[in-house]
Amino acid sequence: MNEEREAARLWRINRTIHELVADRGYEVADEEINMDLDTFKAEMSTNGVIDRNRLNFFTSHRDNPDERLFVFYSTERNVGVKTMRQFISVLEEKNITRGIIIWSDKMTSAAKKVIEAMRLQLVLEDFEEAFLLVNITHHQLVPKHEVLTPDEKAELLQR
Repeated sequence: MNEEREAARLWRINRTIHELVADRGYEVADEEINMDLDTFKAEMSTNGVIDRNRLNFFTSHRDNPDERLFVFYSTERNVGVKTMRQFISVLEEKNITRGIIIWSDKMTSAAKKVIEAMRLQLVLEDFEEAFLLVNITHHQLVPKHEVLTPDEKAELLQR
């Protein structure tokens, strides 16, 4: 894939993940969500190629600043246990309990087992890049998703 198309693709993915994180209540600057393609390329590329390491970011929850999140773009096309160890070591080093890993081609079953194995200590999510090209929650036919209070949940389950 040529660099220009790849840059535009990663720009769209980056915007979507920032929107997703903001929708979940985490601190995200409007400039990060609304960054234009030229600014994105200028800030995130080295020699005309987007550097995925520059796309990684940390953020805190608006209501609870101690709840921090790390978004990690895998530089490996196929995510295996080695990449997962890298990701988890950053979380542990920074004392962060929530993480999102974004991968491009494939995540091995062994890597998915790492997510499952860490479930008690960490909240880990993985997203394939292709699913982040468009933010489906911003589509007009998708209603706004909100977490129910315990009372609302009980009422819903009574129906």
